[in-house]
Amino acid sequence: MTLRSFFLLALAALAIACSESKTADDVEPCVKSSARTAGTAAKTGAETAVEGIKTFGDSVGGLFEGGKDEAKRRWKQGSQQTKATAKGGGEETKSTARQNECE
Repeated sequence: MTLRSFFLLALAALAIACSESKTADDVEPCVKSSARTAGTAAKTGAETAVEGIKTFGDSVGGLFEGGKDEAKRRWKQGSQQTKATAKGGGEETKSTARQNECE
């Protein structure tokens, strides 16, 4: 997922989570917990993007150092790392979202 997708998902969660609140005092904890979730999602998106850029750069270096086969090997290795980073960040975002204070 891209950073934009995470932001839209967090915004939707905010709208759903805060829809039943009646007063400003009821909304404040909901907004804070939703903001934490959005922040975690943005952090995940940024970390995943950095891993993707590293993967690209490493595979280009592999192309010059060992040819097409080395570039492909490095791309696959980097892609696994990027996937692991995204999955870990997704779990962290889910965990943060479950700590919802909107009740």
